Amino acid sequence: MLGKKRKRIILHSPFSILHYFLISLSVCLLLSLPVLAYNGAHLEQFIDTKACIGCDLVNAPLGGRDLRGGDAENADLRNADFKGAKLEGINLLGADLQRADFRNSNLGGANLEGADLREAQLPGVYMFRAVLENANLGKANLERANIGGGELQFADLTEAILEDASLKNADLTSANLPLANLVEANLEGADLTRANLVEADLSNTTLKNATLVGTNFGAATLFRTNLKGTQISSNTVFDPKWTLIWELVNTRVLGRDLEGFDLSGANLEGVNLEGSNLAAVDLSQAYLFIVNLNGADLPQSNFEEAALRYVDFRNTDLTETNFLGADIEHSEFKGADLTKANLRNARLSDVDLRGAKLDFVNFQDVLLNPGTLLGEKWQVVADIISRGAEGRSLQDVDLSNSYLVGVNFRNAILRNADLRGANLEGADFTGARLIDGNLEGANLENTILEKVFYCRTILQDGTESACEIDLGDG
Repeated sequence: MLGKKRKRIILHSPFSILHYFLISLSVCLLLSLPVLAYNGAHLEQFIDTKACIGCDLVNAPLGGRDLRGGDAENADLRNADFKGAKLEGINLLGADLQRADFRNSNLGGANLEGADLREAQLPGVYMFRAVLENANLGKANLERANIGGGELQFADLTEAILEDASLKNADLTSANLPLANLVEANLEGADLTRANLVEADLSNTTLKNATLVGTNFGAATLFRTNLKGTQISSNTVFDPKWTLIWELVNTRVLGRDLEGFDLSGANLEGVNLEGSNLAAVDLSQAYLFIVNLNGADLPQSNFEEAALRYVDFRNTDLTETNFLGADIEHSEFKGADLTKANLRNARLSDVDLRGAKLDFVNFQDVLLNPGTLLGEKWQVVADIISRGAEGRSLQDVDLSNSYLVGVNFRNAILRNADLRGANLEGADFTGARLIDGNLEGANLENTILEKVFYCRTILQDGTESACEIDLGDG
């Protein structure tokens, strides 16, 4: 028993504990130190001659260097620092550039065919007409990069960040882009034949005039994606919703029946839907630019948070249509029927609403710029809704068939005001004076009418009130 006890003491002696602690600390320190693995002779050769084929340049410090026209084919350049380097026309064919940092560098016309650029940092980098065929750019950061005219055939861009990047006229034939971030990217004129864009995010992306033959957009996000002028084929994979949107954008068929369809988030630039049936159609968050809806039927349609630019709404049926939070610019509504339409929180800039029927339109919290044109009656209604009417003197105002829900009329003086049929639900008329007015047929549900003074006012039921007060100078 004594021998066993001594053995345990030896195993846990202070010296042993210190010994193991120092070994562990040394290992941790070694692991935390940067690996400076590049071959010094190779680095010197590359800097001096701009040529070092197959060289060991891992973690090489090449920032700011002028390596234009250089040759580092098949070189190992993992984690290399190229920040601010001049790399136009450089040959990096087959090079291993994993996690290399190219920020603020210039790779215009560079040959990166077959290179491994996984997780490389290339934000804002100029790569115009660079060759990236068969390159692996998985999870690479190419945000705002200019790869216009680039050759990316069979390139792997899985989960790559291409937000706001330019790939105009680039060749992406058979490129692999699943889960790629292409938000606001410019792919105008690009060739995406047989490309894989499954679950990619193309929100606000421009695909104008792009070739999409056999392209797979399965489960891709196409929010406001511009599909105008694109070429597709029978084996192009779109969700049914986007197939319809492609047809609307690229084929001319007037008077279509689209009642109840989901067109939310669609980019409908230049579409002609004159005379079409769009009743109860969902256009929430859609982008309509120079769209013709003249004479179309849009009752109970939904334009919530839509962006509407230069839209022709003349003579359209927009009854009970929802424009909540919509951004409407340079659009015309002459002859349109917006009865009971909801414009709450909408922003109207240079919009012509003269000649439109606006009975019971909800103008709550609407923003009207000076260039927006309303008839005199509706200017007053919009002003009352936005500013309230507490203590104001309103004479000869026509507020008939207007939406005035919850408006504050406390202590207001309404002389000869026409409130026939108005929706005054929840409005507060405490202490108001209604003189020679007309409330016939008005909706007074939950309306506060405490201490209201009537004088020769036609009440809701059509009877006329007596003059309850001495008018004096009022």
